[in-house]
Amino acid sequence: MNSHRSTSVLAYLACIAIWMTNPGLSAAELQQSLDVVESTNRSAEQSQSKIDALSRETRILLEEYRSLKESAEYQEAYTRELENLDTAQRGQIESLNRQIAQARITRQRILPLMRSMVDALEKFVVLDLPFHQEERISAVIQLRQRLDRPDLSVAARFRLLMEAYQLEQDYSRTVEAWRGPLHSDGEDLSVEYLRLGRAALYYQSLDREQSGYWDRAQQVWIPLESTHGRALSAALRVARNEAAPDLLQLPFLATGGAP
Repeated sequence: MNSHRSTSVLAYLACIAIWMTNPGLSAAELQQSLDVVESTNRSAEQSQSKIDALSRETRILLEEYRSLKESAEYQEAYTRELENLDTAQRGQIESLNRQIAQARITRQRILPLMRSMVDALEKFVVLDLPFHQEERISAVIQLRQRLDRPDLSVAARFRLLMEAYQLEQDYSRTVEAWRGPLHSDGEDLSVEYLRLGRAALYYQSLDREQSGYWDRAQQVWIPLESTHGRALSAALRVARNEAAPDLLQLPFLATGGAP
């Protein structure tokens, strides 16, 4: 509507301008001039409409381009992120595969090692001082059987082995007294044993008439002279917590020697 009014006003003004510059024009000539002006104005309006349409289309295309460009940049950044993530995951997978392979190698090596450690522990118990012998050997046999169980993990088996070694290690730091049977030189006695760590093992009969020590070199019980009986009795009371700890005057035996 505004464009039409502007066109009418322009045509009217053009008519006045033509008449003023050419006062001698006839009405027909004036109308012809007006028609030309109106035709020119319509052509200008159509051209402007096309320009406006093209401008709107250009803006729409520009907005679409910007949107597509932003989407492409986002997609490119997202693709780079996925590529980095894929690279990191591949690295983790390779690391895990190496760890699995190493674990298999370790398993293949550690199982024979644990069996050899059990063999060494059994030999050690057999050659050690003969205290709680049956109990300790039975524990080693049970350990060997448990290490052969397929339902136990390698870690669980290794823990059992370390516990057995720790138990034997603890004997080296303790003093113990207990009663038990003794078979020596064809004679069965009821005696009290005294263990000083793994340094020495003694016995004394319940009537305190007989005493002896274990000779590592000969792997036999050696009788002690009666002069050591009182000191051994005192040491047994200390080991049983029946007397306060005191300096023990016991015969200490050199390997393969006499007290």
